[in-house]
Amino acid sequence: MTEIDVACPICGDINRVDSGIPSAYCQSCGAAFAVPVMPPEPEQPRNDLPPFTVRAGVLERYNGNDPVVTVPAGITAIGGQAFRECSGVHRVILPEGVTEIQGAGDGMWGAFFGCASLESVELPKSLTRIGPNAFNSCKMLSGIIIPDAVSLIGAGAFSGCTELASVKLPKSLRELSNDIFKGCVMLTEIRLNGNIKTIGDYAFADCHALRALTIPPGVKTIGAYAFSGCFGLSELLLPGTVVSVGASAFAECRNLSVITVPASIEVFENDGAGVRTFAGCSQLRKVNMGKLPVNFMDVFATTPWLEEYLIKNGLCRHCGGHFKGVFKKTCEVCGLQKDY
Repeated sequence: MTEIDVACPICGDINRVDSGIPSAYCQSCGAAFAVPVMPPEPEQPRNDLPPFTVRAGVLERYNGNDPVVTVPAGITAIGGQAFRECSGVHRVILPEGVTEIQGAGDGMWGAFFGCASLESVELPKSLTRIGPNAFNSCKMLSGIIIPDAVSLIGAGAFSGCTELASVKLPKSLRELSNDIFKGCVMLTEIRLNGNIKTIGDYAFADCHALRALTIPPGVKTIGAYAFSGCFGLSELLLPGTVVSVGASAFAECRNLSVITVPASIEVFENDGAGVRTFAGCSQLRKVNMGKLPVNFMDVFATTPWLEEYLIKNGLCRHCGGHFKGVFKKTCEVCGLQKDY
């Protein structure tokens, strides 16, 4: 135990006592007094670790504290927690020869997960895979160029990168995984290549600033909530290759006013909470459709276009049913009277 000096609260004499005991008696007057609790000494940083922990060509952990990190040659993969929450790292340069940036914890973490100060990463041409959550919550990452050899980017790879404004996607990419750019609120424009077949669930959810978007021919499926909360979108053209659109895929796109939907779409999906593909699109008034789906009431729920369509075609505003009767018209489906 460490000995400390404590003044007696009664007589003022100084007593030398062990810091680990809760109380003691004054050696001069015999009065009891409490021994103050001493805060633990801060743990000293370890200086015996090398800057890089490497095993079988995989960089398992960066142990340094430099703001600019140049990963040495000979590394073939960046481990799933190699830079996890390294808050002091601002820039990372990866060498040629690195083929994979890994995920970890069953995809819960990624190599650069939570690097809150990371502003830029130089990726090598040799890179082919970026694992789940690789750059999740890198809040200062403003732009990234993904090499053309990359054919897989895992779920949530750039989710929560709130400063990300510029992304160059590779030509070889065929799928935009779930949550890949979720919450990238500064992303204004992104160019999707013609090889992409699938846009995953929540892929661009809450990308509030996204305003320039072209979904290329070749895309077949758009996942649930894929573009929900993209306030910047004003016009949308879905290509004729799309056959399935997920639940609430474009919900709360508040400035979306014009959409073109092809007849090729076979399914507007229901996730259990409803279809609601364009729900909350409060400016949507022009819809160009190849054919009106059977569940159009759910697809366009709460949009001004739906109400205008129903009134124009003499249908019930509540369920879309037809009216019967001459002077007093009642809906054949829900039984409510015509109210317009």
